[in-house]
Amino acid sequence: MKDIEKNCFDVEELKKELRNNTEKIVLNTMNELLKDPEYGNTCKCHQCLKDIASYALNRLPAKYIASPKGNLQSKIAEFENSVNIDAASVVKKAIKVVSNNPRH
Repeated sequence: MKDIEKNCFDVEELKKELRNNTEKIVLNTMNELLKDPEYGNTCKCHQCLKDIASYALNRLPAKYIASPKGNLQSKIAEFENSVNIDAASVVKKAIKVVSNNPRH
């Protein structure tokens, strides 16, 4: 039986159209910060990167975007301006916490 027959709508199709823009901001912020010599000794193994991202994402509001592409760019720009400052401070704290408590 297909999912559409079990559900009143196509769950998988809808999931493809929803984006948590906070994930993109956190990952880009991590990438920029971890290039800095200040974080040169920070472990960048896959587990630590996942832990840093998870720590930060759990402390920032999720912002899902679902709109036609025409309106999407202005909504993303508006959202990113309001979150970038918070993301940088939360990611810095995440790096410190994970570095002091690595799970490997």
